[in-house]
Amino acid sequence: FIAFGFKGFLFGKDSFWNNLDFLVIAASVLEIGVELWDLSLSSSNSGSSAAHLRIMRTMRLVRALRGIRVIRLLRYVSALRTLVFSIVSTMGSLMWTLVLLQLLFYSFGVILTQIVSDHCRFEAITKRDDSNAIPECSEELLVRFWKNVPESMCTLLLAISGGLSWDDAFRPLRDVSALAVVLFILYIILTVFAVLNVVTGVFCNTAIESAQSDKDIAIMKQMRKHDAQVQALRHIFKEIDHDKSSHVTLGELQEALSAKKLSSFLESMGISTQDVSTLFMIIDADRSGMIDLDEFVSGCMQLHGPAKSLQMAQMSHENRVTRQVIKHLANSVSAIKKQLQLLSDLIQDGPIGQACAV
Repeated sequence: FIAFGFKGFLFGKDSFWNNLDFLVIAASVLEIGVELWDLSLSSSNSGSSAAHLRIMRTMRLVRALRGIRVIRLLRYVSALRTLVFSIVSTMGSLMWTLVLLQLLFYSFGVILTQIVSDHCRFEAITKRDDSNAIPECSEELLVRFWKNVPESMCTLLLAISGGLSWDDAFRPLRDVSALAVVLFILYIILTVFAVLNVVTGVFCNTAIESAQSDKDIAIMKQMRKHDAQVQALRHIFKEIDHDKSSHVTLGELQEALSAKKLSSFLESMGISTQDVSTLFMIIDADRSGMIDLDEFVSGCMQLHGPAKSLQMAQMSHENRVTRQVIKHLANSVSAIKKQLQLLSDLIQDGPIGQACAV
C-alpha cells in the first residue's frame, strides 16, 4: 500500500489480488475484535447476551478466500497453467457434449421404456385376462432398469460411463423384444464408438489449441528452447576450440565439420554446412579471420531455422533501396550522356568544328 499508493493499490495492475488481500485481512481483524469482545462479555455474563455474538464467528469462512491466491501460481508453473487453461477451454465443448448425450439418453430412453411398458402390459392382460389391467412386470431387473423414462435415461448413462455393466441392463431386454435388443446395441455402438471418440478428439484438439495460443506458455517454451540451444552451441564451440584459445579459425571449423556429429547438429538447426567458407564468413561479424564464442553463438542463432518474416522484409527493403539507387544511377548516366552529346554537337557546329572542316 505504501509502495504503490492508495490509487495504485486499489486500481492498479493487480487490483483484484490487492482488494482480495485487503478483504481477508480486514475480515481477520474484525473477527479477532469480535472474539475479544465475546470473551469479555462471556466472563461477565455467561447467559444469552454473549450467545448471539457467536454468530459472527461465521466470518471465519472469509479465510477460505485466501485459497484463491493459489491461482497466482499459474503464472509461474507452466505445466499447471497448461492443465488449468486446457480444462477451462473445453468447458464450451463439454456443455454441448452434455446436450448431445442428453438428447441420446432421452430418445433411446423413451423408446426402450415404451417397449418394456408394452411388454409388461401384455403380460398383465394375459395373466388377468383383463384388457384394462395395469402394466406389471414380474422380472425385477426390468423394473430396476427400465421402469420409467428417468430410470431408463440413468441406466443408459451408467452403461457408457462405467457405473454399470451394460450387459446387466441388456439381458432383461432379451425376453422383451428383439427390437429392444437391436436398439440397445445400436445405442452402445453409437455412443461408445462414435460419439465419445469424436468428443474425446474435440476435447484434445481444443486443449492443444488453447495451450498453443496462450502467450505466456509460448514465451516460457521459447525461452527454454532458446537457452537450451545457446548452451548446446557453447558446448560445441568448446569442442571445436582444441587449443583453448577462445577463438576458432577456418581450418578448425572445417576440421570439426568433417565429423558427422557437429555437422548433423547444425543441420538439425537448419544451418547448412555444405559451404564452410561462406558459413565462416557469415559468422565472422568483425572480419577478423577468427570467431570468438559470442560471434559463434549469435551467428548460429541468426542462421537457425528457415528465414524469418523480419529477415524477408529486410531483404525486400534492401532490394527496393538497391533498385532505386540503380535507377537513379541510370538516370544520371543518361543525363551525362545527353550533355556529352550536346557538347559534341556544339563543338562540331562551332568555330573549332568549322576550322577543322576547312
